[in-house]
Amino acid sequence: MNDDVQSLLLAPAGLYLLLFVALILTLARPSRPIGMDHRIQFVGLFLLGIACQCAHFTEEFATGFHQLFPLLFGLPPISGELFVGFNVFWLGIWAISAFGVLQGFRLALFPIWFFALAMCLNGIAHPLLSLWVQGYFPGLISSPLVGLVGLVIIRKLYSLTAPTG
Repeated sequence: MNDDVQSLLLAPAGLYLLLFVALILTLARPSRPIGMDHRIQFVGLFLLGIACQCAHFTEEFATGFHQLFPLLFGLPPISGELFVGFNVFWLGIWAISAFGVLQGFRLALFPIWFFALAMCLNGIAHPLLSLWVQGYFPGLISSPLVGLVGLVIIRKLYSLTAPTG
């Protein structure tokens, strides 16, 4: 396995836990019957979140997150191409899930739960990483905004879904 792929698989290991939690939330909290106007409103909020994530990803890329983050764990840096490809892949998944929400597909909530949880993690992790390195760490400036947007989306997801049982 080349160093790029190894770093991409191992460095964001915390995201695997978030994927699992997102899956559990998707299965445990089915959508409530809501009208198209509420779905459109939610998708608007979600698209605003995607725009915030684009700004965050841009800050991370421009300041070398893909190079510095893996080094904290003894892993080789991730190439810029792979980092951009990874982020664009997820941006595409999230954009497609917005259409799924408009169509009422329950499975479309899985990537949105993951998105919101990851946004919250970013809001916490980047300040902690900056404390760890005792200075600026790539992504710090936009991380409070993405963390806040993640919380708002989670709150909205809770109101749009209900626990099973």
